[in-house]
Amino acid sequence: MLALDRPAFEALADEFDAAVRGTPEIDHFCSSSAWAFSADRTLMPPRTLFARRSDAGWVALARVDYSGGRQTVEPLEAAWCLSCPLAYVGDPRRLAAELVAELAEGAPSAVVFLGGLVQTSSLFGMLVSELAPRYRFATRVVPPTRRFRASLAGGVDGFLSRRSSTFRAGLRDAVRKATAGGVAFEEVTVRDEGDVATLFARLLAIETRSWKGLAGDGLTIPSMRAFYAEMLPRLGRAGAIRAHVGTRAGEDVAIIVGGVTDTPEGLVYRGLQFSFDDAYRSLSLGNLAQLAQITALAEEAVAIYDLGSEVDYKRRWGEQCFETVTLVAAPK
Repeated sequence: MLALDRPAFEALADEFDAAVRGTPEIDHFCSSSAWAFSADRTLMPPRTLFARRSDAGWVALARVDYSGGRQTVEPLEAAWCLSCPLAYVGDPRRLAAELVAELAEGAPSAVVFLGGLVQTSSLFGMLVSELAPRYRFATRVVPPTRRFRASLAGGVDGFLSRRSSTFRAGLRDAVRKATAGGVAFEEVTVRDEGDVATLFARLLAIETRSWKGLAGDGLTIPSMRAFYAEMLPRLGRAGAIRAHVGTRAGEDVAIIVGGVTDTPEGLVYRGLQFSFDDAYRSLSLGNLAQLAQITALAEEAVAIYDLGSEVDYKRRWGEQCFETVTLVAAPK
C-alpha cells in the first residue's frame, strides 16, 4: 500500500470520498473527508497519520505514541467513534489483509481501534478473520454508537404518517403558534465561501442565545467551534450544505444546518446543528426548524434524514436505529 502524509491525503480527498460512498454498511457522512479530516485537525490530540491507499481501498487511521513505548492506532475521528476508517473497492478481505500487513510493518505493538463498523457487515467479518492470527479482541471497551434515522419515503406526508398522532398534533399546534407569533422559516442557499462564512456567523449568533450557549455548551466550546469552522467550508465547496433560518421581525431566532451525501441507499441528510433563541422556547422552534428542513429535503428526493447520535428526543423523529461498533484488537 502507498503511505500518505496529510498534504497527499488532502490532495486525494475526492478519490477517498468516492470510495467511502461506495462502501456499504458504514456511516457515509461521518466517514467522509469533510467530517474525518476536520475532526483530525481540530478535535484530536497530535498524532502521526497512518493513511494508506491501494487498488483494494483506503485506510484512514492515526498512530498515537505514548511515553514508555505504548502505541494505539485509531480512526481520524475518535471523539464519537462514528467514522469508519476503511473504504474498500471490491472485496473487503483484500483491504483487511493489506491493513494487517501494514500494521505489522508500521505499528506492530499498537492496540488497534477500528470504529464505525456494522457488526454483521462483510467488512467486520473480514477484519476479524484477518486480524485473529496476530491479535486478541477486547470486548466492552468502547460502547456501540447509535444514530436515529427517519425514512423520507413518501415525502413529508410519508414522514408524518410514521409519527404518532400526538406528535403530529403537537407539530400542527407549534406551526399555528409560531405563525401567529410572526416566525417564518426560509431556506439558505450556500454557493461559495462567502455564503459559508455568513451562515456560520448566523449560526454562532443564535447559538450564543440558545440554551446550549447560555450553558457554555455547543459551539461556544472552542474545539467544537473550530471543528465546524473547518468542516462547513469543506461541505460548502461540495455543495452539500442544507440550512434553514427562522426569523421574527427581521431578527434570526432559529437555525438548522446539515449536510447531504450520496450513498448506496440514495441521498442521506446528516443533521449537524440546530439552535434557537431561548427567549422563544415556548414556540417549539427546534421542532419547526426540523420540519422546515425535512419538507425541503423531501422535495429534493433525499431518502434518509439522519438525526445523529442517540438522544432520547430523537426517538420521536426517527423510526430507524443505525448502530456501529468499535473493534479493539491487541497484539498477542
